[in-house]
Amino acid sequence: MTDLSPVAAVERRIDVLRALDGAPDSKVGVAARVDVSRSTAERAVHELATHGFVASSDDGYRVTISGRLALDAHGQRAERIDAAAAVAPMFDDVSLSFDLDPVVLDGARVVEVQPHAPTRPVECMLALIEDATHISVYAGRFLSRHSHRYHDRVIDGMTGTFVAAAPVIERQRATRPEDMREAIDRGHVAVRCTDRDDPVTFILAETPTGPEVGLVVYRDESPRGFLGTDDPAATRWARSIYERLWTAATAV
Repeated sequence: MTDLSPVAAVERRIDVLRALDGAPDSKVGVAARVDVSRSTAERAVHELATHGFVASSDDGYRVTISGRLALDAHGQRAERIDAAAAVAPMFDDVSLSFDLDPVVLDGARVVEVQPHAPTRPVECMLALIEDATHISVYAGRFLSRHSHRYHDRVIDGMTGTFVAAAPVIERQRATRPEDMREAIDRGHVAVRCTDRDDPVTFILAETPTGPEVGLVVYRDESPRGFLGTDDPAATRWARSIYERLWTAATAV
């Protein structure tokens, strides 16, 4: 049975919708521009008009405001699909206890580990920490370079809240116990412990130019990639997720 929904119509008739977005045209003109039969063009225009995506005008059929919005939404969807494919190797065999919202893919910077640049994901996160005035961190894995940089920036005046997996807190206490104690005593940092075991570290960083999200994905204990974006919808999602993680965690 044919799907008659607006989404399906746009998927089926995207070439016609794009053609008419360039300039109004007749059904005959559309058929020539997208190289289909006249009957196919007539059906396409009729279907799009049924949903209000195209309308008749003195110059032929034209894309409506709703049609242009549908085109933009379709383009964004396609970009997200491409971005999802780009990050697939990073998330291969990774299981998370929370869902990633597709908005994290909007305008995202993706950096995977390369043989000639094995530390690039770590360096991306360090750069984010460097620019932050306040950070909200979920740490599912311990990384010494991140730990050292957190401490140094907190001593410089950055503030932060941390939700960390129990093994991360244990490693921190075992390797540099004075760092956590000093940061908490200064009143710049609050730390909570969680029993989650997600193989990621993610940061919501407040920077002078606005909030940014950074996510490092691990294979065992080694970073495999970085995903970062300052898209407003993505930072709102990250804030919501972090608030839930913080509420469910216990004070250290």
